[in-house]
Parts: sequence; structure tokens; C-alpha cells
Amino acid sequence: MNKSPRLVIIVVAIGLAVATAFVWKQLAPAGKAKSGGKPPPLVGVTTSRTLDLPVYFAAQGHIVPLNQVDVRPQVAGVIRTVNFREGDEVKPGQLLFELDAADVVAQLRRAEANANQIRAQMDDATRDLNRTLQLVKSGFMSAAVVDTARSKAESLQAQYKAAQADVDSARVRVGYMHIVSPIAGKAGALAVHPGSLAQPGDAAALVSIVQFDPISVEFTLPERNLAAVRDAHAAGTTQVSIDLDDGTKRTGQLSFIDNRVNASTGTIGLKATFENADRHLWPGAYARVALNAGISKGSVVLPPQAVLEGPEGHFVFQVGADNKVAVHPVNLLRIQDNNAVIEGLDNGATVVVEGARSLRDGIAVTIDKSPAAATAANANGAAK
Repeated sequence: MNKSPRLVIIVVAIGLAVATAFVWKQLAPAGKAKSGGKPPPLVGVTTSRTLDLPVYFAAQGHIVPLNQVDVRPQVAGVIRTVNFREGDEVKPGQLLFELDAADVVAQLRRAEANANQIRAQMDDATRDLNRTLQLVKSGFMSAAVVDTARSKAESLQAQYKAAQADVDSARVRVGYMHIVSPIAGKAGALAVHPGSLAQPGDAAALVSIVQFDPISVEFTLPERNLAAVRDAHAAGTTQVSIDLDDGTKRTGQLSFIDNRVNASTGTIGLKATFENADRHLWPGAYARVALNAGISKGSVVLPPQAVLEGPEGHFVFQVGADNKVAVHPVNLLRIQDNNAVIEGLDNGATVVVEGARSLRDGIAVTIDKSPAAATAANANGAAK
């Protein structure tokens, strides 16, 4: 009985498949893993180190005057003269405005006349009292008359004191007609001109005067930096600098730390004072601020890319002696000079710096010991 050609073809195909599988099995490398598992991930590592670093904090601030006065009238009056020009430098006590003083001068004269009249009556009553005392001693008058004369004299003395107080008040009002500068500074824009009616309740001031030299810069820093700034300020080692628009820097001193932390922003307000004789620093202008808070000795540093951030904060992958990585929480203080300054990690710890994306806590890794990896790790760990 003849076999079917189709059956012969199937038998031949099966034989070829078995033979091919056998050949590939013989040719396979002896060291090839048979389990099919992935090899440990390859990572680059670095070692934490300690450095003595200057403590710098960068911030954005604004230039503000140490003194600023909005000049306003004490009494209502018509502006008679303006004795300066907008933008002038003025001195303390310099006359700025004169108000029409005709009415208050008349009030002063009236108060003086009334005081003089009462003074004359008081003097007359005093003389009568003295004569009455003499007559009582001589027995020509009774003692009851003395009481009446003394009462009249004392009443007029009280009236004279009240009248004199009215005179003093009127003189003060006359003084208000001459408005002078309370500080040295630069005058701003004028809000009134001769003939304008000035009143104490006006919304706009007559003029604003701003002190330029010295001047200050106000800025904020995160609450976590407060302790370092406070300690350095108490030791007198703080120094603040700002970048000027011509590329230079100007150095000043920290002059103020606010007495409370802003709970809504988590920041603390500060001010620094700068010399400004050349009027280069202008109130209201933006300023880039750098605060030097001394030296932090023995700061533990890592390359910035070695410090990762997760839901619970910053951490690093620390490599153990068995080449297994462990998640190690750290506190990132700041990034400075291409170094991440951290707390919570010992000096000399081996930390993953490259290839951390695919890692998880407890897995084994293969450390890349190639010359290129070693060069990169050393470059990342070096302080600039």
C-alpha cells in the first residue's frame, strides 16, 4: 500500500524542526542564563563628602526708602507760594509751602488783644486787693471785703491764663501756614500749585519726600533659612549684596529681621541697608539679593541629580555592601556651587547618581566601573 505524499511531507518537516532545535542548543553559550530573568540594572555611583561652604541665600527684593514723608497741611488754607521744584533735594526745616495766613494772623491779634484786656483787669484787681489789705490792717474795712477782692483777682488771673492759651494756639496756627520739610530727601511730584486750596483731609499729599541715602532693600527668605540668618546676624557675620544693572555689585548690611513668620507664605521678611550717595539705587526698583550668612563647616554634599523627590520628600538611593539599594530620606538644604547640601546622610556614603529611574527599594544593582563613569562621578561630586 503506497503512503500519501502529504503524510511524507509532514514527517520530514517535523524531523527538520527537531534537528534545528538540537543544533541551536549545542551552539548556545555555556554562560547564558537559562532562567530568562533580567540582569541587575547598571548604575553610576558617587560618594558623599563634607565641605566647608559659605552659606548663601538668593532672593528677589525691592528697594525701599528708610524714611518717606507725605507732606500734608495741618489746617485748611490757600497755597500762596511753592518754594521748591519737583525733584529737588530738600533739607530738614527747609520751607516748602506758604499758606495764606491773613485769617489766622487776625485771630492771633484778636487773641492777643483779649489777653491784654484781661491782663489790665487782672492788674487793677490785684491793686484793689492790696489796698483792701492795707485798709483792713488799719481798721477802716472789715475782713469780709478782703475775701471779695481776692476772689475777683484770682478769677481774672484764671481768665488771663485761658486768654494766653488762646494766644499760644493762634500762634501755632500761624506756624502751620509755613510748611517745612521734616527730613532730608528728594521731593516728588507736586499735587498743588499756588492758588490751590489745601485741606488736611485731602486724599493726595501736597508732595512726598523720600530719603535716598542710605537706602534699604526688603526681601523674604523661606522659614527654613531663619535659624542660619538669625545666628549669623547675632554674630555680626551677615553681609548682603545686590546686582546692579551695570553688572557690578553693591554690598550692605542686614538691618532688620521681622518679628514673625508669614504663616500664609512660610517666609520671613528682612531688610538690608546700603549707601546710596550716587543715587544709583532707586526706590521701588527690583533687586536681586544674595545674603552671606557665614561658613557652614562640614556640610554633607552630593551632586544635585543624586537627590530625588518623592511624595514624602527628598531621598537618595544608597548602595549597600551587598550591592542592593535602599531608599534613604534626606533633607535638602539648598543647591550651591553645583552641590546639593543635605542633612541626614553620613559622609562617605555610596549613592546612586546615574540610572536611578528604574530602581526600587531593595533591588540589586550592577555598579558601572568604566573609566567614563568614574570620570563623570568625580566631576559631579567636585565642588566648584
